[in-house]
Amino acid sequence: MKQPQATREVWRGLACTLIDLPNGDSVRVSDFGAQVLSWNARGQWRMFLSERAVLDGTAAVRGGVPVCFPQFNARGPLPKHGLARRTTWQWLHAQVDGNAITARWCWDAPAPLHAEFPHGLRAELAVTLSPDTLRVQLSATNTGSNALAFTGALHTYLAVQGADIAALNGLEGAAFWDAAKHFSPAIQHGPVLLGEEIDRVYARSAQPLQLRDAAGTLQISQDAAWPETVVWNPGPALCATLPDMQGADWMRMLCVEAAAINQPVALQPGQHWQAAQTLQVVG
Repeated sequence: MKQPQATREVWRGLACTLIDLPNGDSVRVSDFGAQVLSWNARGQWRMFLSERAVLDGTAAVRGGVPVCFPQFNARGPLPKHGLARRTTWQWLHAQVDGNAITARWCWDAPAPLHAEFPHGLRAELAVTLSPDTLRVQLSATNTGSNALAFTGALHTYLAVQGADIAALNGLEGAAFWDAAKHFSPAIQHGPVLLGEEIDRVYARSAQPLQLRDAAGTLQISQDAAWPETVVWNPGPALCATLPDMQGADWMRMLCVEAAAINQPVALQPGQHWQAAQTLQVVG
């Protein structure tokens, strides 16, 4: 009987691991940033990867699942979204468990990572593929002698088919901060739709979210250790200014990110933290 398998490869110049299931589902993960680049489930590509993405290791890759760590956005002394997404992680191994397979990477922050972040820190990313389902888990361990705090996110770019009918459900009635409108507070009325620029931070929903489009329904859930959900789409005006996106790409993607932003995660020496985001095709 055919088993799930993980194959090391070079894809468009990047050292990657291609994970395949007997049913045809697959996921490709780059060592650069330990970044999921693609996910195919039920014969559909479920991740957005820009055709203009920089793939030579000089910049973060636009698409897939960038790992923003140990800083979200510009909220701290490090470069935007930290350094983990722009450095090469160490491939560890892959392990099969029934009809699922988990591949792992690790990242040891250079010490000191930054003059204002003089901490020992180790991260690990675990990518688990099972039929119709992709689970991405980030973990962090304080390997230094002093307490530290970090923020971060799994900056997941979901592919959208049919921008005119696409809708993210499950946040109706939720409060959010709108970074696209000067961080003003607001309440979500109805589903999130594509059209204008969207840059919103919500508290994590207790129930899974659902992205519905022409390809079907994708269910999105995150562990409680990710207390916030970020929803981002550049809209037509901002998208036209981004050099690593094409003008109409805003119609092809929606970021739904599992995040820890408002309250940094505090770790004492030796302490460990982990949290996952799970994507499942349900319709």
